[in-house]
Amino acid sequence: PTAPPAPEVAAAAPAAPAPLPAMTKSTAATEGVAAENMASNGAVMRLRGDAWAHLQHAVDADEITFGAWIYLPGVKDAAFPHSSQSMKTIASTKISGCKVEPESQGWGLFVHEWGTTNRQLRLSWTDAGSACHELFSTTNLVPYDTWVSVGFSLSRKQDRAVIFLNNDAIADTRREIGAYQKQGQSLSMSNVGVANRQVATASLHGFFIGAHAPQQGDAAREQCHAFIGYLGDVRIVHEAFEEWADSLALIRTSQKKFGDVKLRPSTQVIHFSFKNGQPFSQALDTSLGGGPLEAQQADSGSTASTNDQLAIMEWKEHPQEPLLPGMAEFTENVEPSPPGPTLSPEELKAEWPKAWVDRWGEEELLKSQREADPWADEIREAMRHTWRAYKAKAWGRDDIKPDSGGAKDWCRLAVTMLDGLSTLWLMGLKEEFEDAYTWIESQHMPTPGKHGRHSLFEINIRALGGLLSAYSLSEKPAFLDTARRLGDVLLTGFNTASGIPKSTVDVGTGESAWHSWVSHAVLAEVATVQMEFRYLSHVTGEQKYAQAADKAFKAVLDSAGSHGLIPIYLSRDDVIPRPVGSKISLGAMGDSYYEYLLKQWVQSGKKEDYLKDMWKRAMRETQEQLVVKTEGGLTFIAEKDGGNQRHRMDHLACFVGGMLMMGARTLPADEVDAAWEPLAGEITETCYQMYKRSPSGLAAEYYNFRPNAKTDDMTIPNDAPHNLLRPEAIEAVYYMWYYTGDPKYRRMAYEMWTPFQRHCKSRYGYSAVADVRQSHPRHRDSQESFWLAETLKYFYLVFAPRSTLNLEEWVLNTEAQPLRSWS
Repeated sequence: PTAPPAPEVAAAAPAAPAPLPAMTKSTAATEGVAAENMASNGAVMRLRGDAWAHLQHAVDADEITFGAWIYLPGVKDAAFPHSSQSMKTIASTKISGCKVEPESQGWGLFVHEWGTTNRQLRLSWTDAGSACHELFSTTNLVPYDTWVSVGFSLSRKQDRAVIFLNNDAIADTRREIGAYQKQGQSLSMSNVGVANRQVATASLHGFFIGAHAPQQGDAAREQCHAFIGYLGDVRIVHEAFEEWADSLALIRTSQKKFGDVKLRPSTQVIHFSFKNGQPFSQALDTSLGGGPLEAQQADSGSTASTNDQLAIMEWKEHPQEPLLPGMAEFTENVEPSPPGPTLSPEELKAEWPKAWVDRWGEEELLKSQREADPWADEIREAMRHTWRAYKAKAWGRDDIKPDSGGAKDWCRLAVTMLDGLSTLWLMGLKEEFEDAYTWIESQHMPTPGKHGRHSLFEINIRALGGLLSAYSLSEKPAFLDTARRLGDVLLTGFNTASGIPKSTVDVGTGESAWHSWVSHAVLAEVATVQMEFRYLSHVTGEQKYAQAADKAFKAVLDSAGSHGLIPIYLSRDDVIPRPVGSKISLGAMGDSYYEYLLKQWVQSGKKEDYLKDMWKRAMRETQEQLVVKTEGGLTFIAEKDGGNQRHRMDHLACFVGGMLMMGARTLPADEVDAAWEPLAGEITETCYQMYKRSPSGLAAEYYNFRPNAKTDDMTIPNDAPHNLLRPEAIEAVYYMWYYTGDPKYRRMAYEMWTPFQRHCKSRYGYSAVADVRQSHPRHRDSQESFWLAETLKYFYLVFAPRSTLNLEEWVLNTEAQPLRSWS
């Protein structure tokens, strides 16, 4: 490409630079300097995280010093738009991300390490090996709600990078001040290389103020990491001085005196000095090549001269204008979550099983709980954020879109509300629980009229299970009354030859039907209604619910004959259903049948031994036919089809680790297979590795395994790289921790939690992501209700004291809804 037009050059100067204005650590107060710098022109740029400024001109160089003044407001992260989830970009010439490509050339300066709001000022640059070289300070942080000067110098000649904050150099590769990471890995300063950085000399993207460059395929602009706050007096000088104080003085010299600074005649200077009252397109001296400064918007990527998202405003020492209108319900009057309930050392010692104390000792167990207490609070705050957004944007609706804030329905039963009730109760969020109860009490669900036919299985485990669990925990009558009405409607789906329920039901009309996408019944669906219907009979005294569910389950057992493992499809029109096909899976469409064999036995007092015996038979056949261990040491649960193993495992199948552990600790000792507990641990470790080995730290929907491989023995297929916020891996971790007390499971859990917080948190909840193989995966603007019911609950239960839920008294349905057993 041809060389870009030369930017404005400063006035004539001697061959050698004259001394710069003195700049020492005894400089006057920062805000006074800010006033002198920006009040002269009277204006700054306001950015709301959903728009930024763009100059179609190459501004990078081998030797470069950059400076700007910023005002970073302490906006709650719940208010961040999808284009500004964490990092707040001050300026950039490149796209974000670590992949090296033409669009990643150059540098980026931003606040907050990715996935956090830790206020670190970070400088990123690219070389042939990585686009994620980052220099920063862990101790000198950008303050909220005050003007500060920020900047950097990059020198290929000196092989050096320096970051400036106010009147000091807070990171310097030459003096080994600050910290350095390459692709997220912390390294010593001796590993830093600036001499070979890739300079963005072509106008491929140009220069961005307040964002990283937009990327192809990122329609939501989630990878722009736009700035929220105020910004002014932006300077770029193609010079990097040997003395860092000289570079610092250059970017902090007042605007009035900046034009008097003498530089080499060849030094290029670019100065963005905003003027109040001028149109945005004229707010910059446009003698620079490449045309005027433009405003770009996150929603469309289109340009405009002025818009509501990006504006030139009068400089104020403490600007007060709201940054994100319409977000008052999240940014105002929201008190921080109070610390959750904790137990004294004496109370903790009283609840620990003797086996825990014998194995780990009281000191180690107490240390583990104190380490986990703030983690539990973090999960509670995540639940509060999720619930607060649901209440503000989708109250009484089935689901919320966590990025856009839209509400949507499928069965019109306030499913997110019902599914989240028991989690609120266990976390001690009683005010939120009471709000929901008041609303449910005022309704008469399910309402009459057509709701559309939807999965009876999902309605049962989420809505009916949620209501019954809320009643079991609180004994509030409206929960049971609503559950009874819903149960009566669901019963209409059981009117079949065998008694197994049809696949879909309209909760308003009672109309039921089979799935249209498959001509068979699905094993997990017809055999995962029993815990809920049995409990409804137990608390109402009306046996019709349990009788219907038991008849369906007996039909499934009759179809199994002498086999423990059953194909995932059953005939739907026979009096005794016949197995259809040969696919066997403990993942999708098979999973919870095996879970409910064990849990029904526990729920009803461990008296119905035919359930326990069938579960034992199924586990024996699982060990014989489906358990595989790779040469690399990963144990997984394979699938079977046509008599052949398929070396893949759904994330859904991770529940097996917890189920085996529960069986090992609840069955009579003389019936326990000694292999169950070690196998449970191995499966849980594999599921943990699904997270640990992922570039994003999040697990995919399913994995392929290579049994004969020692490395790369677990891979993510191209058709399943997404993460739907599923709970099964943390479910397994919970049961392992609950029964063993091993502190490693809490540390494992927090390591698994961190990427959810980093990658999935959104303005209105937490979003599923599209591809966990990306270091910064794109949101899908989708949040299933099991995020509240299961995923957050299991994380919390791992970190909370063991007595938060006593599994001697309670049994969890497949949606993690606690139901009191009647043993």
